[in-house]
Amino acid sequence: MNLSKDALYSWHLSLRVDRPVEGCTMRPHAYMYGKKLDERDNDKPLPQHSKKCREPPPAHEFSYRWFRGPPVEPCAYEGCPRRTSFSPHDWSMHALGGSGCSLQCVSTQSSLFKCTFCNSTCFVHAWKTQYTVPKDGTRSGAVTPVHPRTGSFEVTDDDRSVGSVGSYGVNGNRRNPYSDDGSAYTANSNPGTPRAYYGNGAYNEYEADQEEWVEISRDQLYVPNTEDTGRKLKLEAAAYSSETGELLMIRVVKTDIVLSRAPDPEKRNLVTAKTGGAAGGARFRIATYNVLAEIYATQQQYPYCDFWALSWDYRFQNIMREILDASPDVLCLQEVQADHYENHLYAALSDQGYEGVFKQKTRQSMGLAGKVDGCALFWRRTKFVLVESYSIEFNELAQRQATQVLGLNPRSDEGVAFLNRLSKDNVAQLVVLELAQQSMRSNRDQINQVCVANTHLYSNKDFPDVKLWQTWQLLQELETFVLSRGTQLPLMICGDFNSTPDTAVYDLLSRQTVHPGHPDVNVNNDDNIPNILPDAMNITHSFQLGSAYQTVVGEEPKNTNYTTNFKGVLDYIWYSAQNLRPLSAAPIPDESLLTRHGEALPSTEYSSDHIMLISDMQIMNNVRPP
Repeated sequence: MNLSKDALYSWHLSLRVDRPVEGCTMRPHAYMYGKKLDERDNDKPLPQHSKKCREPPPAHEFSYRWFRGPPVEPCAYEGCPRRTSFSPHDWSMHALGGSGCSLQCVSTQSSLFKCTFCNSTCFVHAWKTQYTVPKDGTRSGAVTPVHPRTGSFEVTDDDRSVGSVGSYGVNGNRRNPYSDDGSAYTANSNPGTPRAYYGNGAYNEYEADQEEWVEISRDQLYVPNTEDTGRKLKLEAAAYSSETGELLMIRVVKTDIVLSRAPDPEKRNLVTAKTGGAAGGARFRIATYNVLAEIYATQQQYPYCDFWALSWDYRFQNIMREILDASPDVLCLQEVQADHYENHLYAALSDQGYEGVFKQKTRQSMGLAGKVDGCALFWRRTKFVLVESYSIEFNELAQRQATQVLGLNPRSDEGVAFLNRLSKDNVAQLVVLELAQQSMRSNRDQINQVCVANTHLYSNKDFPDVKLWQTWQLLQELETFVLSRGTQLPLMICGDFNSTPDTAVYDLLSRQTVHPGHPDVNVNNDDNIPNILPDAMNITHSFQLGSAYQTVVGEEPKNTNYTTNFKGVLDYIWYSAQNLRPLSAAPIPDESLLTRHGEALPSTEYSSDHIMLISDMQIMNNVRPP
């Protein structure tokens, strides 16, 4: 189709959907935009799903249709496990040997001609059984080559998750996917071309593949179910003018094969503490878990994990099953994205009997509302009631120390350097929970409250002084808070401390002080790094804290964070030893289990790069004064 020289704009319709997995919401990414063309571009061919117009695209809205396809044979090799299994574990890059690309035999003289294989390994195995077919001979074999139906199109990228089977222009004309001149099919040029939407919003059924593709929804979002497993889906998106209702463009994409729901997580059995003790009071289970915020779960950061397995919709299902399987009475979460707390986590956990509070990091959102992570703390409503709730912003504590304690002018060079070093936007939560049922606190003298702190310290390994300062300040705040409510208020401090057991942070928590010669206390040897820490003798606290895992298992876990770049312990459950004791803890899975379905975390099985810590605790009542 040749437009006159005054056609100054090119219109483009982008449509993408992630790999479908049973139970995970599919959210179309549809985007229509225009580009202004100069005279040199007028005669140049346009890419697919584009057209030339005299005006920029008007304000528009999208309508959607979802279709379910026929069952798919994913691999022609009879020994392939993916012929019968659609588990995400079997379809990951790890399971496919690092390649997510299917292969098709193109040798016309091979008995495997046009057979499709899920990866190169299966193709190599199948090739060992192939035989040569004479040019004029008759093919035999289990697989019959698939020939295109009359009136249908074989579009190369139709079978990819972000591929499309065509783009349509105004009045239902379809661009020829094989032409480079931007020409469009007319309504009569191919009787098998699917018809587009009419301007009044009515729909026409596809003339091709009517028996194989069944319309299943006209909503924007779609949640695949068991009927979809092992099949492909097709999404049709049409852009209409918001003002006139005129059809502007339409595009269709096919998805990859729908995978089944991921298997339930491996059961985490608890190990009981060897040390006994006097009979205590109420028992409760506490867990801490860095769930990996979506804003950090990128392919660049975790290239060994499939893109679809990094999506929040997939990971949320796994994370929720992990949490419910652990069944904690108190749950401390880190890296909870603000919009996910509001739209997903709070509602899902509320339905399971939990109440919670959230505190996002101090910084502003990363371009979009809700795209900031923070800490979330939940408790089971039948076990506890909330008495007090506070939040701590380390930026605010830094400002207060600079001006009120050190007397620095925040605008001076020294003040600016001090605040820049410490202002990392990290936060902490603090709640006081009280046992909910009278039967749990029948004795008036029993301790019936517990204070729980949840935090996520700064992550950069080059700032150990900042992490130590944050820990020290957190303990100072907790001392003021707890001691003002009596010395017997049990305390638990949970979270991602981004500090291994050989750091000053661990020493301060476990030993109440730090050694003056520790490297983390002496990082300001460089003139460019301001000294933010007081004398090491003043970095102390009065709590007698124990690590739940150290107490129960006899040592800290080998890993709580497991990626290709780092493997080690960053997460802890700390408790006040004078009035709490750990009864059990859930050991971290062995590395053989962590890497069973992936090179590292996250994977299709473990949906965070951290591993949840779980411990059963008991309040010790025999220390309460009369």
